[in-house]
Amino acid sequence: MSIGFAIWREPGAEPVGIQGEFLYSDISNFTLQDGFVFRPWNEEAQCYSVHGNRVTDIELLCSWVNAYKPLRSADISVMNRNEWEEYIGHIQSEISVGNVQKVVAARHSIRETDAPLFDAFKTACRRYEDAFVSIVYHPQFGIWMGATPEILIQPEGADWKTVSMAGTLLDEHADWTGKEREENTATQQFLEQMLEKMGARILESGQAAAVRAGTLRHLVKQYVFTLANTQIQQLIAELHPTPAVGGLPREKALSIIAAHEKQSRNLFAGYIGFYRNGKPHLWVNLRCCEWRGSDAVLYAGAGINAFSNANLEWEETAAKMQTIAVCL
Repeated sequence: MSIGFAIWREPGAEPVGIQGEFLYSDISNFTLQDGFVFRPWNEEAQCYSVHGNRVTDIELLCSWVNAYKPLRSADISVMNRNEWEEYIGHIQSEISVGNVQKVVAARHSIRETDAPLFDAFKTACRRYEDAFVSIVYHPQFGIWMGATPEILIQPEGADWKTVSMAGTLLDEHADWTGKEREENTATQQFLEQMLEKMGARILESGQAAAVRAGTLRHLVKQYVFTLANTQIQQLIAELHPTPAVGGLPREKALSIIAAHEKQSRNLFAGYIGFYRNGKPHLWVNLRCCEWRGSDAVLYAGAGINAFSNANLEWEETAAKMQTIAVCL
């Protein structure tokens, strides 16, 4: 049995949690029963969900985390800077011959920590008021914590909302360049094609604008659209992974990622969230780590296109990792 727990804090709310047996199924056939859900990065993976009474007692939630004794996972092979540069060079070679437009390259690092995990969770809740903050334990994947700013899909009144979030700046005073705008445009085009395919009607989109997440600025365009509730599960299946975490064309980008990233992404860049009143509130699982007791494995990615510089992309992933590292 896959007994685990999920604890989360949605923006503007208080932490809640559910403990119990995780079920799994394909998202297209997913039960709309209220509960917590996550889907790992792996293209063939199922959705995992836990249902039951929601717990709001902070001391009880803390006791769940404190009772967990992490098992040391296998040694992790970390990509060094030279390997990263070779990876980015290969992507740009594929771009130059027209095989792919964009690939989101990911890497990870290991950080020592002696911080209690629930304290780290509370720190993330304080620091990132607009993020979806979570701790998830599943026996197959271990225990993960994250504070993600990126919405995959949410109710918007009687309608729905999604975002194109792609393009990052580290310098608070820097202007958006063609590199960041092209990243976001690729995701916009993909989202609009998927919405059209599903028969959705876009009610509101507007222009891409800067949104702050921690110390970083991201280029974000919001979409509000109408779609029958019976089609939402299929839309979620179609959306993952968007070009904001995978690339474009999707299948070619995913094949490059599989060939060059030596460590599995696991829960990183999948999606995560909850169902309430039968409706999904889902985020892309970014700014996250696998907690291993004495250390944590931090994950981050960067969108690579023809304008990318490998050194700058390395610094961008390092800055993204700091989002969680400063809480540990």
